Amino acid sequence: MTDGRYHVVIPDTDYYRKMVKCQSACPVQTDARAYVTAVARNELERGYEIAHDPNPLSTICGRICGAPCEIACRRGAVGPDFESVAIRPLKRVLTERFGPETAGRLPGVAGSESDSTPLKTIRPAVPYAAARQESTFPGQGANVDYSSARWSRENLKSLAGEKGHKAGKIAIIGAGPSGLTVANDLALLGHQVVIYEAGPKTGGMMRYGVPVYRIDQQAMDLEIQRILDLGVTIHFDMRVGKDVTLADLRRDYDAVYLGMGLMTGRMLNIEGVKLDGVVTAVDLLLNYNLGYKMTLGKRVVVVGGGDVAMDAARTALRLGQATAEQKTALGQTEQRSDEASDAVHEALDVARTALRLGVADVKMISLESWDELPASKFEIEEALEEGITIQPRTGPNRILGKNGKVTGIEVIDVESVFDENRRFNPKFKPNTEKVLECDTIILAIGQAADLNALGGAPDIRVTPRGLVEINQETGQTSAADVFAGGDVAYGPRLIINAVRDGHLAALGIDQKIQGRTLKHSVTTQWTDLPTHAMPEDWIKLEREKIPGLPVERRTGLSVVELGYTLPQASDQGLRCLECSVNTVFDGVRCILCNGCVDVCPWNCLKIVSIDQVTGDETVNKLIQSARESGAIAAMLKDDTSCTRCALCAERCPTDAITMEAFRFQEMLTYNEK
Repeated sequence: MTDGRYHVVIPDTDYYRKMVKCQSACPVQTDARAYVTAVARNELERGYEIAHDPNPLSTICGRICGAPCEIACRRGAVGPDFESVAIRPLKRVLTERFGPETAGRLPGVAGSESDSTPLKTIRPAVPYAAARQESTFPGQGANVDYSSARWSRENLKSLAGEKGHKAGKIAIIGAGPSGLTVANDLALLGHQVVIYEAGPKTGGMMRYGVPVYRIDQQAMDLEIQRILDLGVTIHFDMRVGKDVTLADLRRDYDAVYLGMGLMTGRMLNIEGVKLDGVVTAVDLLLNYNLGYKMTLGKRVVVVGGGDVAMDAARTALRLGQATAEQKTALGQTEQRSDEASDAVHEALDVARTALRLGVADVKMISLESWDELPASKFEIEEALEEGITIQPRTGPNRILGKNGKVTGIEVIDVESVFDENRRFNPKFKPNTEKVLECDTIILAIGQAADLNALGGAPDIRVTPRGLVEINQETGQTSAADVFAGGDVAYGPRLIINAVRDGHLAALGIDQKIQGRTLKHSVTTQWTDLPTHAMPEDWIKLEREKIPGLPVERRTGLSVVELGYTLPQASDQGLRCLECSVNTVFDGVRCILCNGCVDVCPWNCLKIVSIDQVTGDETVNKLIQSARESGAIAAMLKDDTSCTRCALCAERCPTDAITMEAFRFQEMLTYNEK
């Protein structure tokens, strides 16, 4: 309230879009709500189409995405478990049955014996309420059942079919997530695409920086092959700057996209860092994933608080139990931003990889406390289950060695990590130094770009951080014919961020080739849902832990996460709040009986005097108009608390409240020259 008055806003299209928090938080605008509810209805093929439409790497993301959608999900504030909807695992359920990895399997049949029943015979373990069975689900009938982003396949194909559309020739440096997305979109737009990949395989850091126990390599290969099958040519073991120059590519192609990522690990600036036995997380994971033999000794210390540090420790050890204190602390771990979580992934990955290389003792040190660790909760739990020791509030002081070889690391206790303004500014406790004996130290403290590919091009600007400077709306660099995206332009981020970068750059490249800009517009659609209701006992449905391999079987190349069965997936889909459904009020019909306010279990409705309401200029004009027409009260709603349970609409005696589904569609057309 402001001065005793309620400050309100008038909802518009952007407001309703932001209410669907999972889609709004997704960098590529995947309508997660739509595919999650499709899983709940057992409409799995349609669900896959929705999940895949804005994301050509949906199979990969269904397994290893950092899932900003889940962090934003409002379900985490409702129910006994206070856990978000399992959005990422439900995407995997869809891709496993209708994605490229189904090659060689019957359509609609899962891959394991325990889950091999045709989809049409599977029903949810928790039945729908009768009202739910009879309800009109958002999207059924003539109404579209999802909200599409501007880079939808329909939009790309439509642009390619426009009269006079020119086909260009584009070179892409790097077959990582951003480069593959650019290739996908430009191929759909009708352009000739050639990828120059420095390594022997596709995938970039998805392949070289993610341990094989986290993702099915064959599934990754099949998804990437689907992109190449659009007519994309790829040259392996072609290092730009060595085997071919950027100048050569700029001469032979209409545009060049820089997507080489960050393939160089950062080093600490402390004593002993050049001793034999100090390696970076990037180098460890790269060599491990390429099948090269790595000898780490029996004792490893991973420096870093990220998921990659955890994975390194887990891979090295595979032994032991979490302490009671650690398990208690896990319950206090908060989810962090996608960038922080991505850095944490590196530390976890490298720790767990060390275990798989036969290391008997893996420790991970982190500056952060247990509740400050930016790692995702399930990653920490798995690391502890596998026997990795995590020492929070511990920083590296110097590295010790003998005869040029690492013998240990001196660490020091951390007083604080952030200052009063929450800026990274570690402070250490004097006289708390101690030594951890070890054979290898793995540094999981970040990555850097290798810009040798630029060949010193004077017209391509580089930022003070050592990244390529771009226009963030188009991916265009300071050179008109060179575009960039992904980690080389932004630093380490999630895979899904790189996919968005690829989408934007592909559209930017297309605009350059066409010699005209694109016009972006949005249409909206509302559908009345007269029988909308939530499932039976929906609030009691808890998030189920994703099934995984037993600890004793987590060795070698086996993928740890097994995924939900179909009955489990249906139950998890039922937990969605369907945030695209809204309560719509008709002030003419309202008789101010207060019935809706009384019945609301979430206290999100309030009827107040019109004199208690204020807002921006538009709101105040509306209030003045209402006063002039004789209105004396206003209905206020807190949308962030509403669970779309429809009890208010059910109670209203005059049908002044309706439940309506909101959808939007982004469209692209070319502006005239």
